[in-house]
Amino acid sequence: MAWTVLPQETARKVADSLQPTMLDLIDLHLVGKQAHWTVVGENFQPVHERLDVLIDAWRLWSDSVAERIVILGALPKGRAQDIVNEGVGDEIPIAWLDGAEAMSYLADRVELVAKRARDHQQTVEDLDVISDGLLQTIVEGLEEQLWMLRAHIR
Repeated sequence: MAWTVLPQETARKVADSLQPTMLDLIDLHLVGKQAHWTVVGENFQPVHERLDVLIDAWRLWSDSVAERIVILGALPKGRAQDIVNEGVGDEIPIAWLDGAEAMSYLADRVELVAKRARDHQQTVEDLDVISDGLLQTIVEGLEEQLWMLRAHIR
């Protein structure tokens, strides 16, 4: 069932290209929560609060991508097992992380997710202007977050 004017085959290709970004953002949200819960040290309060802002953005973006997948007539796959099977990056350590460690880890993960989202955006750019715009917005946001994270730890 699709709610788009795109041809069915095009909609399927676009949805398939959006799926990995959705999983990356869900994974980023979960990794961010783990860092949020385990951050300690001198900069605890500002890092803890900054992570809340980042995590909210990742959750909202993943929801927007999932909804676009549905509009395209596909079923989004965002279960824990899907993330395990398709996830990116190293696992976040189960440890107390000082603010710089948490921010450094998340900066690396945000960079990876941004690169992957940019690749997927290039795949859909000639197929669907709406999905292209959505991914452009996400990449732009991730790159701004990356700048802020890296600036915080330097």
